[in-house]
Amino acid sequence: MNELERVEAQALRDAVALGGGRAETAGGAMCLSHPAPLHELNRAIPVGAHVDAAAILDWYGGRPHDVCVPPGYLGLDESLRALGYEPAQAWTKFRRGDDPARPAPTAFRVEETLDAAVFAVAAAQPEELVAFVGAPGWACFVAWDDDEPAGCGALYADGEVAWLGVGATRPEYRGRGAQSALLAARIEAGRAVGVRRFSCETGEEGGPSYRNLLRAGFHEAYVRPNWRSAA
Repeated sequence: MNELERVEAQALRDAVALGGGRAETAGGAMCLSHPAPLHELNRAIPVGAHVDAAAILDWYGGRPHDVCVPPGYLGLDESLRALGYEPAQAWTKFRRGDDPARPAPTAFRVEETLDAAVFAVAAAQPEELVAFVGAPGWACFVAWDDDEPAGCGALYADGEVAWLGVGATRPEYRGRGAQSALLAARIEAGRAVGVRRFSCETGEEGGPSYRNLLRAGFHEAYVRPNWRSAA
């Protein structure tokens, strides 16, 4: 099993279930379904040795969703196309070892939080979408501008492997180093609990998130295509 996909699927399983959605294994994939119309929370992540695209389609029962295709699933693209799925934006998966985080100078103050309401403000999302704040395995951080939450990021750790996600900066605070500082804080938090391998992902086309990850010591692992259901 691809551990980079496994830990992401595990983190999102918990996030979706805690937020009032459904998360089950079907057709060899972790299938996520949430009332919020977000592609990140309505998708299937292959985790088994074999994937049954028809079983995934059946599980969703006509609800719109995406299916990720990590390396090694030969023929899955063709199966998805035959069932009416269409190519969507691909993501680049990143990995990193446990070397110390690189310094990330910023005027923001970065602190871990257990306050879902504050994290929701920083993420610009409803509080029910960040119900994982304070849950087992999760460490959530906020970048503060004085008393104002400017940005956020989460870490989900499972033994020696961790996933970084939910990185967001409010528009008025972008371009000031919040995400680089949040990445560094999450890496150090992971190292403190024994994490040796970190993973995350962003759009394949590059951009600020892509560059932030490279500066934080991440390396491209592979490009992961996404296929969107016809529904």
